[in-house]
Amino acid sequence: MLFLSRAESIDFSILNVFKIAPVTYHFVSGYSIKSEFWYNRRKCNSHPIQTMRFFLTVAIIFSALPLLVAQTARTFPQPSPAMLEQVTRLNAKKIPLTDYHIHIRGGMTPEKALDWAKRTGIRSGVLENHGKDWPLSDNAKLKAFIEDAQRFPELLVGIQVNDRDWFKTIDPELRKKLDFVLADTMIMDGQKLWFENEYDTTDENAWLERYFNHCMTVVNEPVTVLANPTYLPNKIKHRYDDFWTEDRMGKLIDAAVKNKVALEIQAGTEFPNKKFIELAMKKGAKISIGRNNMDDKPNELKRSLDWLEELNVKPENMLDLNRDTAK
Repeated sequence: MLFLSRAESIDFSILNVFKIAPVTYHFVSGYSIKSEFWYNRRKCNSHPIQTMRFFLTVAIIFSALPLLVAQTARTFPQPSPAMLEQVTRLNAKKIPLTDYHIHIRGGMTPEKALDWAKRTGIRSGVLENHGKDWPLSDNAKLKAFIEDAQRFPELLVGIQVNDRDWFKTIDPELRKKLDFVLADTMIMDGQKLWFENEYDTTDENAWLERYFNHCMTVVNEPVTVLANPTYLPNKIKHRYDDFWTEDRMGKLIDAAVKNKVALEIQAGTEFPNKKFIELAMKKGAKISIGRNNMDDKPNELKRSLDWLEELNVKPENMLDLNRDTAK
């Protein structure tokens, strides 16, 4: 119960003095009050001090309820009217909406992802990072994650793969249980490209050519979604327009179409640009949307939803996975 977890975070030290703190959780969470509570209540009838403590305790419990409700509302806020109107417009066009990039980290849980999906009408796909030195570093951890997330059949369950030999190390039976596999190009030859002081790009042209080959390697893997396509690290993104030519974009998109890999419009990044998505749609690539969260704060996917409308995306342009068709 949500109320139970929130109640546990409140300091009920005063109640402990009265030795009835254990029943407080049952009272607040909506469960039946323990029989020993009523036993103590009967004792209060013949002890004035205990009677006073009893009623003071009840008063404290009820005074805490507004706080619990407020905390719950802050934990699961409502989506904005503007977002709901946007989703309604897209639904009217029969655009299938699924956020395929919800990480279980930073306080995010499958329960919270499902709650947001119910509030917004955008289906949730949850995932964890898979690979050496990542949360899902072996098949036992992968199995446990899948089983936990699949308690909620409304969710799609996937992984983000960070090692390029991932498809050789995953138990084939576990892989069959995944609804989708997501990858990005932000780790090259084991180097996390966002740690920009750890690698050299002095010869920009040579580095960019090596990076393009890396992008082509990733898009040719058996993945479902290529996240953050055309990404470039900050220290070299000034080369974006002259590096990501229409020819290079076309090669990446053609490989995505051939391998049935969807290309993501991520909510919180500047990659890719609209030209890339427009070209992808012309070439028949599937489009996906996602947040790539670091915490459990709700994300209204504004950039993603705005682009779906601005680019006049059609239902057939969107990735639309069901459990019986997922990779």
